[in-house]
Amino acid sequence: MSWLSSFLHPERGYKAAQEQLDKYYNDAQGKLQPYNQNGQDVYGKYKDAMDKLMNPGGLQDEWSKNYKESDIAKQNEAMASQHGLDAASSMGLMGSSPALQAIQSGTAGIVAQDRQKYLDDLMEKYMAGIGIGKDIYGTGANAAGKQSDNAMNMGTNSAQNQFNQNNAQGDMFGKLLGYSTGLVGSAVGGWNPFGGKK
Repeated sequence: MSWLSSFLHPERGYKAAQEQLDKYYNDAQGKLQPYNQNGQDVYGKYKDAMDKLMNPGGLQDEWSKNYKESDIAKQNEAMASQHGLDAASSMGLMGSSPALQAIQSGTAGIVAQDRQKYLDDLMEKYMAGIGIGKDIYGTGANAAGKQSDNAMNMGTNSAQNQFNQNNAQGDMFGKLLGYSTGLVGSAVGGWNPFGGKK
């Protein structure tokens, strides 16, 4: 922009400044938006998971419905049953109630341990998922906060820029008028606009 154009149209500088503000604002907001969106997307799942944790009995019941005895537990049961039968046979207790109860108790303990391991594994994975969700949500919330700050700063800067743009020509003519008055006064009587007569 030439000096003459700048002199005759002082508002153009503010328009050019606003274009730069818009450009970098849009760029910054665009880079933050995916993180903001990811945080919004994960929020519903994160909240549902937290709600389920507030009802641990219901969560355990839900998970228990899908429990299936593991192959290792089945092998351990078979081995425990065989050892129990062998022990009962060697003591001459084969088929007795105490021997059968001991075998059933041993196999029931194996199933209980297997079921508990299943639930513990699920809870570990569940909590890991919640941790990941928490991190994504936190990053999204921070991005949204930065976008909000950017928007507030952009609003302030744009408003000030618009105000300056609207007043640019009036300010320029006011300064020119004051300068001209000072020159005329100096020429006709030595009047100094900055302090009366010389």
